Amino acid sequence: MHPLAEKVGDIIRAQNFFPGSGNIIVAVSGGIDSMALLHLLATPGLGLRDRLVVAHFNHQLRGADSDADAAFVGEAAGQLGRPFESDSGDTQQLAAETGEGIEAAARQLRHRFFARLANRLGAVVALAHHADDQIETFFLRLLRGAGNRGLAGMQPIASSPTDSGVTLVRPLLGIRRDEIIEYVTQKGIGFREDTTNTDTRFFRNRVRHELLPQLAGQFGASVSRQVLKAMQLCGDDTDCIDDLAAEWPGEPPFDQLSIAVQRQVVQRQLFALGVESSFDLVEALRLEAGRVIEVAPGRRLQRNAGGQVELAASAAVPEFSMAKCEVSLVGQSCEAEFGGLKIGWERLVGGLAKWSELGQDESSEVFDAESLGQEITLRHWQPGDRFQPIGQAGTAKLQDLFVNQKIPKADRRKLVVAEAADGRLFWVQKLRIADAYKVTDSTRELLLFSWRG
Repeated sequence: MHPLAEKVGDIIRAQNFFPGSGNIIVAVSGGIDSMALLHLLATPGLGLRDRLVVAHFNHQLRGADSDADAAFVGEAAGQLGRPFESDSGDTQQLAAETGEGIEAAARQLRHRFFARLANRLGAVVALAHHADDQIETFFLRLLRGAGNRGLAGMQPIASSPTDSGVTLVRPLLGIRRDEIIEYVTQKGIGFREDTTNTDTRFFRNRVRHELLPQLAGQFGASVSRQVLKAMQLCGDDTDCIDDLAAEWPGEPPFDQLSIAVQRQVVQRQLFALGVESSFDLVEALRLEAGRVIEVAPGRRLQRNAGGQVELAASAAVPEFSMAKCEVSLVGQSCEAEFGGLKIGWERLVGGLAKWSELGQDESSEVFDAESLGQEITLRHWQPGDRFQPIGQAGTAKLQDLFVNQKIPKADRRKLVVAEAADGRLFWVQKLRIADAYKVTDSTRELLLFSWRG
């Protein structure tokens, strides 16, 4: 038996990934990681081969290449004598409908498929995430402001994000990418190359191909080991805090709890209410009892003095709205709906000359596409927001700018603002564009941003 197969077998037994004799769905994209997982689990000495079902989801993002991936995985399943299940879905369409971006839409579609299949077959789902994926996830979540639970990364055993009754297992989570490459090379296992994995327009790919090599180059290979240790500590600390929050009986009073436990108490209640948690939302509820916050159109929350998060009366006036919509700028054009507006964008090749040709329109603006990044966030004004209109020196409080423009206070809460990938506002409804994202002599690609309502 290959040494990596022995190592994976030890992990499977220690974690008790596959108890009983039920089916095991192996999620296989055709890439090197999932092909390695499939062949490792099919190793005769592990005694799992007869339980395997090979599953592939076609995201329809790469035309003929996507179809070829599906055919390749189906052939690999046949060579191993294992059943093959597949499905497909229009990822671009779902991304346009939800405004959550291509990666999020793709993840949602494939997990729906895996969950349906798992329920039909009474199976667990095995995924090919490995230790290097964990490290990338740490930095992705760190740069997006995640807390300890998020920084702890993926768990070896977890529930499906689309069906809590379906179990996901990750047998390779303790295995490094180098070990996988060595195994596949020695065994002569074929795999498909996905060109999008090298496209640095995607956030994860920039972390993989730019950030991590720079860190390793400057601080040594031990960076990865230290990150994995830090992730373990984050997870352990969060488990402790979560236990304290779960056991809190109401005494001592909420405002006398440690800040970490306060946050977890609020987060647990948001989860029970089916509300997506964010740092800003948790802090707004934690810091002030009775503060009314709109988390979705018509849905408002507040925390009472006893620490309970509850629905606020519909007649109450929200102090600010936490609703938001993440929009991917990957591709040529797209449209999303938010805050009563239909907001669209289109990429155009060109610089100042092209910008001059486009002229001015009351319902559109033109930005330097590269400066915005590959993902923007649409949301509403929040207290403390700052903005630098084009031509103005330095930033100003958005509230002051609203006052200067004589925008009524009630209307300010309804206005849509747009946040670039770097976290700064680049557009505010009824105001000029932000100076940092204007078209300049060095601009090579424009982003035409339009809205209607």
